[in-house]
Amino acid sequence: MSKTKHDNPRFSDTISAFLKLMDDVRRDYTYNSEQVNLIDKLTQDYLHSLELDGLDYRGRAKVATQLSKARQERRAHKDMVVVLEPIVQFLDSDKGKTLLNLMREVLGKTRKAESYLETRSYIPRVLKNTAE
Repeated sequence: MSKTKHDNPRFSDTISAFLKLMDDVRRDYTYNSEQVNLIDKLTQDYLHSLELDGLDYRGRAKVATQLSKARQERRAHKDMVVVLEPIVQFLDSDKGKTLLNLMREVLGKTRKAESYLETRSYIPRVLKNTAE
């Protein structure tokens, strides 16, 4: 008997994508939090420059423009932190850790099952190959 290939969906790809998304959430949260802190320090540098550097009108205008851009960038990073924070808090909880561990276990079992289904074959027990 010949093997027939079925186009079954690969659920392992979806599970793997979910787990990657959760890893990406943690990484993105950390990155955006660090950017907020960095831009806070940059903001202080600009404010001190305005206060202490004795800038003329042009210099103050340049620093004010840079300050405005920094604040806009900070807002974008902070907004991302606000969105990602509930997910990270869940992932850091006992339930979140348990979920991720169970999903990794399910991923392994699903990949094993898919691999088995891709390579399985059947050898007839009664019928013979008759090409007559």
